[in-house]
Amino acid sequence: MGIRIEVGDKWVITSDQYQFILNEKKVVKSGNKAGEEWLDTIGYYPKINQLISGLIHHQIHGSDITAIDAMAEEIERVGQLCIAAIQGASVDA
Repeated sequence: MGIRIEVGDKWVITSDQYQFILNEKKVVKSGNKAGEEWLDTIGYYPKINQLISGLIHHQIHGSDITAIDAMAEEIERVGQLCIAAIQGASVDA
């Protein structure tokens, strides 16, 4: 059985027997399933620390950050989201 850890409102960490998977939450915009949430796979990572680095990379590239101090603050914020999500998942397990 794999894991499912929601990180903030945008990201979900899942896994299979071989790797951790970074997914982005998206919503179907049209058709029969309009309004339903689905997971868009962003990347596959053999180690959780690599996944978290990938998550931070995608979060920063998708933002409008223009200053190094803002980037540092965003890295810290995403890191805290990951810590809270993983600790919360440990309690639920």
